[in-house]
Amino acid sequence: MMMEMSKKILNFHLFLFSFLFLCNIYGQDDARSQKIIDDMAARFKTYSTVSVSFSLTVTQLQNQQETGQEGKIWLKSNKYKLEVPEYVIYFDGSKIYQYLPDVKEVNITKPDPDDDSEDFQLSNPQSFFNLSSKNFKSKLIKEGSQNNRKVYEIDLYPIHIKTSGYSRIKVMIEKSTLQLVYLRAVMTDGTYTLSFKPYEIHQTALHDSFFTFNLLLHPDVEVNDLTF
Repeated sequence: MMMEMSKKILNFHLFLFSFLFLCNIYGQDDARSQKIIDDMAARFKTYSTVSVSFSLTVTQLQNQQETGQEGKIWLKSNKYKLEVPEYVIYFDGSKIYQYLPDVKEVNITKPDPDDDSEDFQLSNPQSFFNLSSKNFKSKLIKEGSQNNRKVYEIDLYPIHIKTSGYSRIKVMIEKSTLQLVYLRAVMTDGTYTLSFKPYEIHQTALHDSFFTFNLLLHPDVEVNDLTF
């Protein structure tokens, strides 16, 4: 049960941070919400490197059981590093390294741009957001506050709801900074709720090596290379 939940959280992390990473969702029916999201994307692309701390709560649909987790994400161009207590994920722009320190194991995979299945969308940042611009409608719900930050509250709806893994995504975007403050995704298996602290914007970009798992520094780690 714990392994299954960890896999679900892992898939959601990859989905979520592809959202934060590329920020390329376009509204279909609400010009104001689309402008806010477009402005957020434009602002985000001006940063050389960004790191964001977050907290995640997963509420399972079947029994309403809640699971909590905290972590941090570093993002640069088409690369990221995601760190939570159970694992660390590196994406160097080509390969995904899932490092499990407790079992001293790293799994290496490579996104397949020709795979457009739902599972692939949840696990491949580039593929998911190449498709997302066609898959969402957006609507500005209201202006309010969240965690003492003034925000726009926007709902995103998948156009092809029968084939998507979620029915609605709610985001809150800070008005003054255009930073993502809150995200709640209603998935087929439950609800995933995230809160984000203010971004740490790095004045000097992190080196590309920061986003790659260095096998030479971990000689005792079992390597499962699935890229062949």
